[in-house]
Amino acid sequence: MPSDAAPKARLKYFLERATAFDPSRVWSFATQIAGEQGKWAPRTFVDMLIWAAFHDTGYIDYYESDFALLSRKERKTFMTGLLQHHLADALNDPQDVLLFENKIAFNRLFARYLKREWIDLEEVDADRLRAFAERYPAIIAKVPVGREGKGVFRYVTADVDDWVQFRADLLERGQRLIEEPIAQHPYLSEYCAGTVNTTRVSTFFDGERVHVLMAAQKFGRGAVSDQFTWGGFFTMLDDEGRSVGPGHTGKHKSRYETHPDSGTSITDFRVPLWDEVLALIDEAARVVPTVPYVGWDVAVGPNGPVLIEGNWTPGLYETRVSATGIRTGSRASHQPAIVASRR
Repeated sequence: MPSDAAPKARLKYFLERATAFDPSRVWSFATQIAGEQGKWAPRTFVDMLIWAAFHDTGYIDYYESDFALLSRKERKTFMTGLLQHHLADALNDPQDVLLFENKIAFNRLFARYLKREWIDLEEVDADRLRAFAERYPAIIAKVPVGREGKGVFRYVTADVDDWVQFRADLLERGQRLIEEPIAQHPYLSEYCAGTVNTTRVSTFFDGERVHVLMAAQKFGRGAVSDQFTWGGFFTMLDDEGRSVGPGHTGKHKSRYETHPDSGTSITDFRVPLWDEVLALIDEAARVVPTVPYVGWDVAVGPNGPVLIEGNWTPGLYETRVSATGIRTGSRASHQPAIVASRR
C-alpha cells in the first residue's frame, strides 16, 4: 500500500529523522516493547526502523498503537503522527491557524459557540476582574497559547484577598484569559464531577460538507483538565457517540472498563445530546474555511454543548489493542482529508 503522505512530506520527515537519529533511544523503545509484549528486542528494533523510514510511523506511534502486536495490514489502518501533521500542514492556511492557536483570538471568533463569559485580563482592571470573578465560586485562567492543558488553572474566588495583586500575579504568569467555569451535563458529572469531561471530534470541511474523521471521549480525575498531563484518559467513540471499548491513556496496560474513581462504566458510555454536539461542530467547522482540518474540544452542559477550543493539529487519538482488543484504527475515516491533501 502506498504512503498516504505526500512524497515531499515523507522526504522531509525522513531527513529530519535521519539527522536526529539516536540508536540508543530507538533501542530503549525496542527493549521496553519487548519486555511489555513478549517480543525479541533486536527484531523489534529493526521493525521500528523500517516502519519509520517507509511507513510514516514514528517510534512513539509504533509504541502507543501496539504495532508489535499487529499485522502489516492492521497497522495500515492506523493514523500516525507524521500523517496527521502532513494533513495539517497541507490543508490548513499557515496564517489563519493563528486564530486557533491563540485562545483569546479563538474566543473572539467563536464567541457564539462558547456560551460562557470570559475576559481578557489586559483589557480590565482589578475592580472589573473582581466583579467578574465574584459571580462564580471559581474561575478558570488560561495562558493564551498552550497545549495539552498545561496552561490551564483554576482559582477559588473566596481565596483571593487582594485583587490588585491577584491580577498582577496572573499577568506575570501569562494567565491572561479568564473564563467562567463550565457546568457539565449531570450524566458526565457521574463520571467525574471535579473535571469537565470533554469530547474531541476531528473534522474536515471540504467546502460543502463537514466530515467527522474521529471522535474520542476524554475523562478527568478531578484536576482542572482532562488531558493526559493531568492524569486523564480516553475512549474512542463510534458514529453514534458511543464508547467502542475500555478507556486507556495510550500507555501499556492502562485499561479502564469503569472510571477508576467513580466506578461508572466506560464501556457503556454515550455522549449526551450527541446530535447537538455534531450540529454545533458542523457550524463551527465552516467559520474558517481556510483551516478545514481541526480537532474540536466540546463540553456538554445541562442545556447543550459548548465549544472549548479548536486544534489545527487535531491530536492523535487511536485505540490500543493491548488495552481494548480492537485491532483497527481510524485511517479509513480520514480518507476525505487524505485525498484532499494530495491535490
